[in-house]
Amino acid sequence: MSSMTKLRQDHADLVNIASRLKAAIDAPSAPPIIELFNLRRELASTLIAHLKAEDWALYPQLMNSGDPQIAATAKAFSDEMGGLAAAFGLYAQRWDAMSIEKNWVGFCHESNEIIVALTARIMREEHELYPLIDQVDQAA
Repeated sequence: MSSMTKLRQDHADLVNIASRLKAAIDAPSAPPIIELFNLRRELASTLIAHLKAEDWALYPQLMNSGDPQIAATAKAFSDEMGGLAAAFGLYAQRWDAMSIEKNWVGFCHESNEIIVALTARIMREEHELYPLIDQVDQAA
């Protein structure tokens, strides 16, 4: 599987996981804590692996493309991703089983914010960033 195929599959997987988390937080009551733990673990591990793949494969290729506009776009996306990754890291640290149980409404609110930010980022990458790698590959 090519690296771009894998990155696009990661996006599909992340959207699927985020949809399942959204369904869990929109339910009238909290799901069993182990179910929520497994869902959050799946989201975190998929997201971390995806970010590493982008850092190692995607951004360097775009930044070294020889096209200043493509390089600048890749740098902007890379810099911006640091903010989302940091926000996700804080979210993951803040919400353990006890804090979720004590503040289900707060957890749901913050989870929804993460889901919205993540899905918006995925859509931007699919429409603005990933076509650039296709452009670089065609030029090579």
